[in-house]
Amino acid sequence: MRFDAWLAEAVRRSGAPGAVACVGREGRVVWTGAYGLRQRSPVQEPTDTETRYDLASLTKVVATTTAVMRLVEAGRLDLGHPVSEWLPLRGLDRFTLRHCLTHTTGLPAYQELKNEVKSPVSMLDRIVGLSLEAPPGTRREYSDFGFILLGFVVEQASGDRLDYFCAEQVFEPLGMRKTGFRPGADARQECAPTERDAWRRRLVRGEVHDENAYAMGGVAGHAGLFSTVGDLGRFCEALLGGRLLKPETVALMIQPQWDFYPWQGLGWWLDPPMDWANGFLLSRRAFGHTGWTGTSLWLDPDTGGFAVLLSNTCHPDRNRRDNRALRKTFYLGAGLYLSPDRTNVFPALDLLQRDRFSILKERRGVAVLTNTAAVNARGRALTALLEETAVPVRVWFSPEHGLERQAEAGEKVASSQGSGIPVISLYGKQQRPSPEQLRGIDLFVVDLPDVGVRYYTYPHTLLECLSACAEAGVPVMVLDRPNPLGGEVLEGPVAEGPFSPVCWGPVPIRHGMTLGETAEWFRGWKRLKTLQLETRPCGNWRRDLGFPACGLPWHAPSPNLPRPESALVYVGACLLEETSLNEGRGTDNPFMQFGAPWLDPERVLGLLDPVLLGGFSARPVTYVPRSVPGRASRPAWVDTSCRGIQLEVTDWAAARPFRLFVELLRSIRRLHGDALTFTDHFDALVGGATLRKRILDGGNLGDLYATWERQREAFDAARPKRYPHTRDLLDGLPPVPTA
Repeated sequence: MRFDAWLAEAVRRSGAPGAVACVGREGRVVWTGAYGLRQRSPVQEPTDTETRYDLASLTKVVATTTAVMRLVEAGRLDLGHPVSEWLPLRGLDRFTLRHCLTHTTGLPAYQELKNEVKSPVSMLDRIVGLSLEAPPGTRREYSDFGFILLGFVVEQASGDRLDYFCAEQVFEPLGMRKTGFRPGADARQECAPTERDAWRRRLVRGEVHDENAYAMGGVAGHAGLFSTVGDLGRFCEALLGGRLLKPETVALMIQPQWDFYPWQGLGWWLDPPMDWANGFLLSRRAFGHTGWTGTSLWLDPDTGGFAVLLSNTCHPDRNRRDNRALRKTFYLGAGLYLSPDRTNVFPALDLLQRDRFSILKERRGVAVLTNTAAVNARGRALTALLEETAVPVRVWFSPEHGLERQAEAGEKVASSQGSGIPVISLYGKQQRPSPEQLRGIDLFVVDLPDVGVRYYTYPHTLLECLSACAEAGVPVMVLDRPNPLGGEVLEGPVAEGPFSPVCWGPVPIRHGMTLGETAEWFRGWKRLKTLQLETRPCGNWRRDLGFPACGLPWHAPSPNLPRPESALVYVGACLLEETSLNEGRGTDNPFMQFGAPWLDPERVLGLLDPVLLGGFSARPVTYVPRSVPGRASRPAWVDTSCRGIQLEVTDWAAARPFRLFVELLRSIRRLHGDALTFTDHFDALVGGATLRKRILDGGNLGDLYATWERQREAFDAARPKRYPHTRDLLDGLPPVPTA
């Protein structure tokens, strides 16, 4: 299905008059289309790809930001200098050009000045008289006024009017022949009208909709630009291709200018929050902007992809305006086309950070269960973020490996006093918070980077905390994050018990739940009727996406899971911990390689059905495990040369590591007999003794696999599923569009 059908459906769902759009891939336009009307009344007119739309706030980035950065490249502007250097007026020394570009001047968001302003000069005088709502540089407040000032600065620095400078320096060199301010009378019929304006007493067509820009004569740094989808496609091609600005200038523009939400570049919006209806399926480095009239564009430098959407959703009146619905559907299609296997995921932590942790600041006393691998989308840990705020954290709780992830597997961690706040280990002398430690706590926050495997002890620690909080009457808030293994594939048997930190419930080994879903499952399984549980969902994640598709940084949740692939292989390779094999501890590739001095890797691989390696490549390797304090102080076969097998993940979606390692153990047992031994703890990992006995006896596993499959199906039907599958997003829509 082509984008034409997708765009038609987007317009239908939104109720917009019509829309035109283009999509680019690898830096060039691959599709352009139009659907619906550009005018509904007084007569209907179909839209087409030559229709000129009022870009509204896209003016800020297409015209003004580009003009400013061209002048920076020419050495005629310096972003760190005060605005008063070019506009020597009272009060304009308080903020810089950078403040204007990043909406941190402290100027108010908007004031309707259409009845007070009669010229650009009078607008400048009026802005000078505005009171700041915050000291410059301390708060982002999206504001037209900073960009109006930038328009004046461009004129002063260039010696030319803003519209003339942009035409000469930007639009004409790129062949954007239908882009500019104040379309002439001959072009007015090509323009899509906006609303029937009571102030102007007419249908606004071919003149800027924004009242303040209109009062300035139609040329302003914040609004007033008109363009076509074809011209904006050329703009995107040139910007991504280094023909408009130098690559280093573009890189500077799309760098976050501060460490708090919303992420803001120079002029451009970055990494849109999850509740925005555009751009979320592009990469973490995507940047874009929107316009009030119904315009938007997003560019992805990682793929060379871009998508432009132009509409006049405010026609014939602003009461019918719904930009979100149109953008949501269109950019969903564009994202699925440009980045079908990737999305822009946000841990729930990012939402709290976006709101400056306001819900936590309201509390009297907060306890937090976390470690330093619980990071936001840009890699900053919850611990650091909370230490920079006024959140009343009274106590930190840590799981296995400690708050700083400094302890190796199984090592008991002592409690400590960190930065004046006690750090209580729940993997040492105690496993749950005591009533005394919860006294004075009115919210218990959990943010743990679980890996989605039953052996992993973090969910057990969560369960102990949930039980303690239920008994103490303390509300719990779980900040969710994606299951790095995805939420669709389940592997292994459902545990029979007995239950322990490494076998914490009757779930499959690869269980498919996020930590938030696990908390909800615990509440039901343990019948924690008094538990006050709130799970804050992560954003944009879909159950069919593994970690490589999420666009998130990987911070090792424990010392021996340095890469996401390690966590995937861990589903099966962890079994080797309780055998006479070395599972890669004491090397740079834990779980990704395994072996023993007596192993014959070539013959083992020769016995293995190649089908089982789907999603992996395997090769023989020789290595020597070493003692590595903090990771593996006493690994199996330490300081001994081991012959082994090294794995690499080739297809994340196809990989089934548990079945693979079960069959590897069977092959090793057949080949090496009693050299392969098992500890009693092996059964605790698996969740029953049957598998070990079958491997030792050389028995058939077919019936066992069938039993496990039935168990997983029953569990899958009952488990919490808070997140959609990609197919859920496409319900009722045409097939994923093609160019």
